[in-house]
Amino acid sequence: MSSGQMILSIAGIFLLSNLILNMNKANTERILSTYTNESVIDASGVAQSIIEEIQKKAFDESTITKAVWKIDSLTSIINLGSEAGEYQHTDFDDIDDYNNYNTTVTLDRMGDFDISVIVNYVSTLNPKLISSTPTFSKRIEVSLTNYSLLDTLKYHHVVSY
Repeated sequence: MSSGQMILSIAGIFLLSNLILNMNKANTERILSTYTNESVIDASGVAQSIIEEIQKKAFDESTITKAVWKIDSLTSIINLGSEAGEYQHTDFDDIDDYNNYNTTVTLDRMGDFDISVIVNYVSTLNPKLISSTPTFSKRIEVSLTNYSLLDTLKYHHVVSY
């Protein structure tokens, strides 16, 4: 084999190797994107089901048995969270019981989703603004993490009384 043929053979092998590497890289990126998308879809479903569960509860501990017209009657900010005797989400009877609630949901295909819920009073006129005093609006923030997610996903929902 002459040196010219040797150079052409090496160049051909180099080009073929480069092509194979690029195809593998593209395939890996496609698979990663597919897993990430599936994980986001599953996380959205999990977050939506938790938000729906929370929405079925009374707005506040004081609104379980009667209507409330005064903001002073609502749970104070420092008392947001579950009351004595409420240890599991099945025991919760109002929205703010879910404040600082953490759980893990396991799905067959995507594994464990770590879930954290925060409930805050928010400004009625601007629900993005957390209020330092009770209001007739509460914002539910559900945060989810999973090994397939690139970052923590956060879902917000505002409930007003």
